[in-house]
Amino acid sequence: MSGELSNHSITNCSLENCQQKKPNQDNKIVEMILLWLIIIVGVCGNSLVLTVIKMIRTMRTTTNYLLVNIAAADIATLLFTAVHVIIGSVGKFHSSPALLSFLCKFIFNNSIVIVTLLVTSMSMTILAFERYHALLKPLTLSGRLTTNNIAYVISAIWLVAIAMVTPIFVNFDYDLETGQCNRYAGNKMVIYIDCLFVILTVIPFTVIAFCYSQIIYGLYFSNTICNNRSERSETREETKEKKRLVILLILLTVVFFLAFIPYGILVILNFNKITNKNTRHLQHYAQYLTLLSCSVNPFIYAFQSSSYRRGFLLLIKKLFCRDTTVDATEILEMRSRTSLRAA
Repeated sequence: MSGELSNHSITNCSLENCQQKKPNQDNKIVEMILLWLIIIVGVCGNSLVLTVIKMIRTMRTTTNYLLVNIAAADIATLLFTAVHVIIGSVGKFHSSPALLSFLCKFIFNNSIVIVTLLVTSMSMTILAFERYHALLKPLTLSGRLTTNNIAYVISAIWLVAIAMVTPIFVNFDYDLETGQCNRYAGNKMVIYIDCLFVILTVIPFTVIAFCYSQIIYGLYFSNTICNNRSERSETREETKEKKRLVILLILLTVVFFLAFIPYGILVILNFNKITNKNTRHLQHYAQYLTLLSCSVNPFIYAFQSSSYRRGFLLLIKKLFCRDTTVDATEILEMRSRTSLRAA
């Protein structure tokens, strides 16, 4: 009898429920495969960026240090998302109240990723401002970033981002009675989050748009930037590298804001409780878009910058125990010295 009941239940499932469940399960499997592919590729690619800057001394410029900061933020975004997915798949946790409260504030809602996204936004803003001063006001040295003070600037970026997101961390806590991670958002907290995302989206975008528009105008229209004062081929190469660097930074900025703005808008709607089934689906895919932007950055470096491209190739050869002679390294450093002199 029990066998007949089990067969009957399987038949009912196959006729009514299983046809609906199987596509959903297949979609989830495909989404998880894509998610982990994005995370693994992104972590490996951004790790290459960090290693190349550490390996090649002549690439240690203020611009590249800020790009390293963006790469580190991207790695943190991808890793914390991976932890969030792993812990979320476990189900209910049975642990101490302190650990549950910690996981609720930082992991269950993946709210710590907001810190890394803000770090990226501020780093790109400072990059645009630095390129603006370096190219349009090359003789003005006051307030310029140098390799001596860039560490303080990067530390300040992280501290400011953490301070701005701390109220959001405080806003979450674990309810032992219901076993859920609750959000205690009053009107003031909702207004704060709205202002946080608007200010840290609108202001950086405005500053970046102004700086790069002035740089593009000077490079391609008024010819006030990199106007070849001599006929040396070296100067022409430096001009090409400056233009490539500007294009690289613009591409990074466009990719980031295309992914970050939809995510920020949907987070605001979520905190304001203006959500439905469609907005929840959109927020789910916006998170994928944000992760994808973190993963494609190293490909932008390799595609646009010959220095990064050579550095990646040299590092990959070393990883696979290929022969890399001293002469090849010296050529790489000589070329990097020429191409990144203005960076």
